[in-house]
Amino acid sequence: MQAHRSQVGDIELLRSVAEQLKTPLAVIARQVELGELAGDMRLVDTAAIRTQATTALTLVESYLLGLQLLYEQTELILEPVSVSSMLVDVAHELESFARQYNTRLELRIAGRYEPVMANHRGLKAALLSLGYALLEGYPLQNHTLTLAVHRTPHGIVTGVYGDYEKLTNKQWRRALDLQGRAQQPFAALTSGSGAGIFVAQTILQAMTTRLRVGKHLNQHGLATTLQSSQQLQFV
Repeated sequence: MQAHRSQVGDIELLRSVAEQLKTPLAVIARQVELGELAGDMRLVDTAAIRTQATTALTLVESYLLGLQLLYEQTELILEPVSVSSMLVDVAHELESFARQYNTRLELRIAGRYEPVMANHRGLKAALLSLGYALLEGYPLQNHTLTLAVHRTPHGIVTGVYGDYEKLTNKQWRRALDLQGRAQQPFAALTSGSGAGIFVAQTILQAMTTRLRVGKHLNQHGLATTLQSSQQLQFV
């Protein structure tokens, strides 16, 4: 199914992405400048540069994928996807970025879950984009960000959660309205433009689902509900 978006919405998302790219590019430029000032490029933190470059590339690739899923495919290909396995992969890819922000990543996969119907590449890109955005939003002190999956009567829910007790549905709706028009449209979650969050929302919309404010155990965050693959349910 082809999704339809307004041109204004596309421009706002592009603005968010462009604004967010300033952060990793600034970190890379600062590291190079420090090496040049010291007259010794060996002092450059290559690990930080590599991580920030990966973050920027992931955001751009996810943004382009979101547009592709929305506009270039007349029928979005859905397939059985293991959310548990995907969360493990996503956590692994986020690990180095989390270390830079002194944040501990935690996986909560309690129980056994049948596959869900999703676009594998799209779901992974959405979770990565969301994870990067929330990690960057944390202050530089010890925190825990949780990637979790759990079952509800409405389907299998997966999301990213943290210490966001004041996060509300009203703030989420306001952030969507301010996308691309404010430097910090989602101050409750991130100090940046929130581009990764909005990119994740775009990708999920192409899969006929969406991000929403969610709660898992004692943490709050953003999550999406996915439907089980009836063909491959565990007995």
